[in-house]
Amino acid sequence: MWQKYREHTPEILIGLLFSVVLIVALASPPNPIAHVLERAEMALYDLRLRLGEGFAPKAQEPPIVIIDIDELSQKQEGRWPWPRERVVTLIERLGEKQPAVIVLDVLFGVTEPEPQEDNPTQQCSADYCPITSRATAEDRQLAAAFAKYDVVSGFLFHSGRFVTGELPSNAKPQPDNLLSFPEATGYATNTPILQQASKAEGFINTYLATDGTARRLPLFKAYDDFLYPSLALATVQRFLLENDWQAHTARIGSTNFYSGISVGNKTIPTDQTGSILIPFNTGKAPFTVISATDIMRNTGNVADSLEGAIVIIGASAILLGDLKTTPIHAEVPGTFLHAYAISGLLNPETLLHEPAWGLTAELLLLLGLTLVLLFIYPQCGPRQLLICGGLMMLLITVANVWVWREQQIRLDLLPSLVLIMLLTGLFVIYDLLRENRTRHNLQYLFGQYVPPEHISRILAQPNDTTFAGEKREMSVLFADLHEFTSIAERLDTQTLKHLLNSYLNAATEVIFHHSGTIDKYIGDMVMAFWNAPLREPHHARQAVLCAMGLRKMLTDKADEFRQFGITPLQLGIGINTGDMNVGDMGSDHRRAYTVLGDAVNLAARIESLTRFYAVDILVSEHTAAQCQGITFRTIDRVRVKGKRETVLLYHPLGLTAELSPALQRLHDLHERAMRCYWCRDWEHASKLFARILIESPDEHIAGMFLQRIAALIPQSLPDSWDGVYEHRQK
Repeated sequence: MWQKYREHTPEILIGLLFSVVLIVALASPPNPIAHVLERAEMALYDLRLRLGEGFAPKAQEPPIVIIDIDELSQKQEGRWPWPRERVVTLIERLGEKQPAVIVLDVLFGVTEPEPQEDNPTQQCSADYCPITSRATAEDRQLAAAFAKYDVVSGFLFHSGRFVTGELPSNAKPQPDNLLSFPEATGYATNTPILQQASKAEGFINTYLATDGTARRLPLFKAYDDFLYPSLALATVQRFLLENDWQAHTARIGSTNFYSGISVGNKTIPTDQTGSILIPFNTGKAPFTVISATDIMRNTGNVADSLEGAIVIIGASAILLGDLKTTPIHAEVPGTFLHAYAISGLLNPETLLHEPAWGLTAELLLLLGLTLVLLFIYPQCGPRQLLICGGLMMLLITVANVWVWREQQIRLDLLPSLVLIMLLTGLFVIYDLLRENRTRHNLQYLFGQYVPPEHISRILAQPNDTTFAGEKREMSVLFADLHEFTSIAERLDTQTLKHLLNSYLNAATEVIFHHSGTIDKYIGDMVMAFWNAPLREPHHARQAVLCAMGLRKMLTDKADEFRQFGITPLQLGIGINTGDMNVGDMGSDHRRAYTVLGDAVNLAARIESLTRFYAVDILVSEHTAAQCQGITFRTIDRVRVKGKRETVLLYHPLGLTAELSPALQRLHDLHERAMRCYWCRDWEHASKLFARILIESPDEHIAGMFLQRIAALIPQSLPDSWDGVYEHRQK
């Protein structure tokens, strides 16, 4: 076995290098490899969502309704921002419908700036510039509307160095010793009077990935060592009438990171930054959209859809610039992202989880795949490599899909597939190059060898060795060792070579003893034929006697083969007689004396059926008809794959003169049972087959026909039924 690994040392070393580079790149971003894989993984994630492998939609309780400041609303009510009194009207109209919560995904900016000179301590500097405002009568009117209803308002974090207003006072201290993540450096809030009137506040930011697509939403954000909730989290907290929420952390090694939050009795897992994957789905959205102008003008009947609902006021108008690219649509209003997130927070079981241990699991999986593939691949040929690589990729994909759908966990898929493709491609290329080199070497070294019986004829008449050859009636034999592949896998190279040579030498002696010609060896399979090049009038009988001789040879040499550490070898032999083309076929550089024709193909098919019928030798009716003095048991009338004609199959029991009385009695019972079976005399056939099983419980054929009869009895067979069993596999 170790010889295989020594032969494949270059592939193993290059494969290890590929794997180490990939694992190190993924473990230590940012770098070009990790960046490319991340972009590709996100593209695959988007595709999976679009193909319907998204988040499971649920019947929404409570309903979520978006009041959309759309193009129609801007046309009917005027360009945004609207005057405060118009916003008051909108909130009042909504409040009359008794929603559970009114959420504002908009900011109400400064209406009358407060002079900076009145407060010298609030002067602007290079790093900090506070902006405050005085409350106007319109602000007080809007604040009264806020106070009258359950209103959740928003504020905005940004990366600038200026602040507007004051952040909410109910922030949470940031836990110590956490992974470092970028913090906001500035913010903009509503005026203080509106903040005080709001029942809850949350930041309205939606964040885009490096490719400009919105996939995640942070549930909280750090500023000045304090944590502030998102608009979605603040809304859910208010809807559940909870006064607080908790951020949970976990530890891997010496590193702390966020693992989730809890609000009331709901626990929501997050990634290590405190974000969730926005629960998009390609089916029906978990919210209803109503134009703001329909509310302002009392158009239509919207009372039923608003009562007890979470109502979000936001904008989809293009000029307001709140359109985001998402995995499922190119342009989605930011308000919709908050609605999706609120739905997910209220139904945590629909959320996909990106655990912090995901990267560790991915790296361990890559390491395990590397070790497994580098252990298996040196023992495979090109075709086996492709099959093994394809099966491994299928297994990894199925496991990833199962974890996604059943465990609601998203793990990266592409790195594992890329590693499998790289290693498979590497070994396939090297194996093809090695196989090509070996083939040329073998042709150079062994192209001169042909069966000894043919050498004189080829030398004497070189012009007669044509491609066409000659056509004559012949018998051909295929002998194949059962389960030899599994035997070969258990033996080292030298032991396997000695075993195969010992078997082939003994088989060749038996074939030569019965005047046969070796056509070829294909691994452990031997192909031989009779009646060429020398005429053999009893070629069919010689072929059957040879098959029985091969059976006896395996029995006689069982002890010798057992020294190789294997159980007794078992042969499958198929024989057919018919017209075949025979001759030295090939080129001027490489020739082989061989046979071709349908009769040859049928013999190969018959050999493959020995496993199905659990016998060691099967011969066709054409062969059995020419074998005087040999007793045959009728096995079946079949149609093999790829053939239209039917053929009767027989199993040679031995020389008629040497059969024991018990074996002759069983043979007679079997032949009577077969005649009853083909005459549709199910009752008598069943009794005879059952009697055979009583006398010889190991008779596989009798048991098989009893099962067939049980299946045929309830069927209405046509008059043309002839008992033919059609084999659909080779």
